[in-house]
Amino acid sequence: MKKIILLGLLSVACAPLFAQTYNPKVSRDSLGVLNSRIEILKTNIKVMELKVKESEEEANVEKLRLKLLEANGNAKESSEKASKNSNRTDAGSSVDLKTMEKLSKKAKSDADDALKALERFNKQISKVEDIRSQIQAEERKLGYKKPLVAFNY
Repeated sequence: MKKIILLGLLSVACAPLFAQTYNPKVSRDSLGVLNSRIEILKTNIKVMELKVKESEEEANVEKLRLKLLEANGNAKESSEKASKNSNRTDAGSSVDLKTMEKLSKKAKSDADDALKALERFNKQISKVEDIRSQIQAEERKLGYKKPLVAFNY
């Protein structure tokens, strides 16, 4: 009986020793795979952020396209008015020089505004193209990394 009690006490005393041991469920090889998977997830996040940025820039392109159309319309309208006014002078009717000068200045300023709008539009398009090339580069990088996660349980 003493032996059984002694054996029971020893087994209870040794239980914490067995509880302290650590058995890893992931091998070293799969740890490398997990690290590479984390890198892939980070790259995916970067691609998604670039796509969001691209969509924002595309919205700006659309806004600039509308402004460009408006500026072109204004320039065309003012140049037609100046042209009609100058045609009147050729026909022999009297035209005020101040109004003629005003119309020509307006036509010139509208043409300059249209050129500026075109430059902003082209600059915005180049930004979008740069972002798209970055996205393609990151997606190419992702294509090279395709790990399989292996767990040992």
